[in-house]
Amino acid sequence: MMESGTVARISHWSSIFTLSVFILTNFTTVPLFAVLLLLATKCIDGHDLRRGIVGEGGVKPLSIMALFISLAYLTISLDTAGLFRFLAFWVANKGGSSGRRLHLYFWVFFLLLAVAVGNDPVVLSGTPFLAYFTRIAGISPPPTAWIYMQFCAANMGSAVLVSSNLTNLVLAGAFSISFTTFTAFMALPFLAAAIATYPVFLLMFRGRDYIPRSIDVQGEGSAIGPSSVLVDRWGAIFGSVLLTATLGVLVGTSILHVPVWQITVPPAVITFIRDVVYDWYMSGSAAQPESIEMEQTTVTSQMSATAGVPPRVSQNVRGFWSHLTPSYLASRFPTATTVLKRLPVTLVPFALLTFVLVQGLTRKGWVELFANGWAWWARNTGVVGVTAGMGIIACILCNICGTNIGATIFAARVLEVWIARMGNTLDPKQRDAAIYSLAIASNYGAFTFTICASLAGLLWRDILKQKGINVRQWQFCKLNLPLVIVSMVASSAVLIGEMYVVHKN
Repeated sequence: MMESGTVARISHWSSIFTLSVFILTNFTTVPLFAVLLLLATKCIDGHDLRRGIVGEGGVKPLSIMALFISLAYLTISLDTAGLFRFLAFWVANKGGSSGRRLHLYFWVFFLLLAVAVGNDPVVLSGTPFLAYFTRIAGISPPPTAWIYMQFCAANMGSAVLVSSNLTNLVLAGAFSISFTTFTAFMALPFLAAAIATYPVFLLMFRGRDYIPRSIDVQGEGSAIGPSSVLVDRWGAIFGSVLLTATLGVLVGTSILHVPVWQITVPPAVITFIRDVVYDWYMSGSAAQPESIEMEQTTVTSQMSATAGVPPRVSQNVRGFWSHLTPSYLASRFPTATTVLKRLPVTLVPFALLTFVLVQGLTRKGWVELFANGWAWWARNTGVVGVTAGMGIIACILCNICGTNIGATIFAARVLEVWIARMGNTLDPKQRDAAIYSLAIASNYGAFTFTICASLAGLLWRDILKQKGINVRQWQFCKLNLPLVIVSMVASSAVLIGEMYVVHKN
């Protein structure tokens, strides 16, 4: 994630004294400054701060963050073991030399991978792989048709499971939706969008320079086969089994209302311990190095002991702690430290502070005002209007509310107030249409107008820039607009049909 700085200069009228203040602005500091400003101006108080972080009703921000980070550790550990690169090379080998077939195979592969592990791992692992693969395949740079296909698939597939995106977790918690119910409603709209959107890719990138008819990987398929990129085979197997079991337990116990963090945190801790043990074993010795070995405490003499003089500790005991530097830990435990560094921990304060800001809007009546407007719209447009309206509004909000996370938190709060006010008079078709249309748009909204519509978009752009591929804002908007329109129309049409089938009585 890119960071920027704002420099404020305060100068004396005589220009004798100049003070420069450097203020770091990013997705963590800006919401923090906003919350501090609201506290200083007494727009919110400590009670609002607590309700925004601890939560109320169905929304439990801390529980959501624990679930998100623990699942992130499981998936990033799998990526560090080389599993995703292994699968990507396996798909590349299956695609053979046909460019169109390979492009289609990658589309299906990234969709399924995003369904299973979410959009962030697909961006983290799939983006550098595609940059490397398209280079050795001789595809004319930049590989526009391939990188936009991957980004679209990553954010489309993450709409299916609750665990695949932080926005899904927010909605499931806010409206007490079980994992099975969420997936049951989202699976068909996702399939419709996946089928309808791919022909748009073929139409937009119909030139041979974008998707060549044949691809020659210059022997890399044999030189760098799938097995050669699998760093830790047993770690990949262990992590895959554990992640599958965790997701299965989440789905199976969702109707029992078991706190989700109690299910996902233990597997993450087990995986972390396994990574540490693996690193220790691979370092070549199960014992500590001689340089940091602690000796037994010694006593200088019986006289000093009886006189109450504390025993003298060997210099190596103090040396033990002096050797525990970040560089030493990174070299001794490379797998564990790599996974910890790649954890999206910056999302935690950003999301919690956004919850606080929305709580402030609720207290001052702004959420109530938006809920009134939404109630009028729903009353006059019905199920079709609710589905289309929420889809359009949420996609726009993703670009102006501090990514799709801020948009989801705000829109979910508006829907909560609307549902509570309507009570039993609310048509269940409208209720579910609004919720699941927001779920669709919060995922698809990542590929709309601006790169900053999602943190995954910023990460995707930065990785490509490191690989020498520059993504321009205007190009991002121009290429994604047809994709998001087709995908939203397809998913919304299926969602409307689901409402009338599920709530036919």
